[in-house]
Amino acid sequence: MRILIVLLAAILGWTPPATAQGRASELRLLAAELPPYTFQIPPANVSETPGVDYGLVLEVVSEMARRVGHSGRVEFMLWGEAQRIAQTQPNVGILALTRTPERENRYRWLVNIVTDDLILVGSQGIDVSSLGNARERPVGVLGRSGAEALLKERGFTRIKAQPEEWMNARLIQQRRIDAWLAPRLMVIYAMHEIGGNLEALNFGEIVRRSEIFLAASKDLPDAEAQKWEQAFAAVRADGTYQRIVDEYSRLKIVPIPDDMRRRFGQPVWEGR
Repeated sequence: MRILIVLLAAILGWTPPATAQGRASELRLLAAELPPYTFQIPPANVSETPGVDYGLVLEVVSEMARRVGHSGRVEFMLWGEAQRIAQTQPNVGILALTRTPERENRYRWLVNIVTDDLILVGSQGIDVSSLGNARERPVGVLGRSGAEALLKERGFTRIKAQPEEWMNARLIQQRRIDAWLAPRLMVIYAMHEIGGNLEALNFGEIVRRSEIFLAASKDLPDAEAQKWEQAFAAVRADGTYQRIVDEYSRLKIVPIPDDMRRRFGQPVWEGR
């Protein structure tokens, strides 16, 4: 009987579904809620934008996963925990992680999916033309982010780290922080998400370019890394990458009521 099944499978071109054992050997993908790069559960306004579903970076990685024969399973968790696991356990991928000097030797950097500006923004009347001007002021950042590490490295002591960027948007709107350091796209998205007024912010110094990566455990085997790198090259070559970027450039963002905020109650999202 087993021989017959194998023969039929070969004739029909059928392959069995992924088993638990097969999934255990594939790259474990981790993410956090980092809109507009990754959404665990996209808000209604995102889902209503044609072609937009789970975040720019996550959709690109999902396309790559399909091409390498990966299940597309992504686990969502708090950002600090995702980084801890990727640094201490083998065969783990993490998205969307900004490449920074302090992180350089902690991961294997697979592909740069998108590049953004790490920019300092301030409330009205706050001089943010230079990062140094904000040294003595309360500055909001995403916890365990490259922005937080940079401020600590430069001796900032009034760092207000939050688990999600929309919280920084709310704090700067309420003038509970004077400045905010984050990638430009995340600032824009978060301000729209809370119904804030972007024109009330001063956009100041671009502190550095933020290269946002799919990264992996430091000891990821070369063969596995090359599969993902080749998949990304294919996604770019056939126009899929540009299609996804174009769709997100048309993203419609409307305020999300506080009682509808996403929470981490569903730790796993299965790929499309």
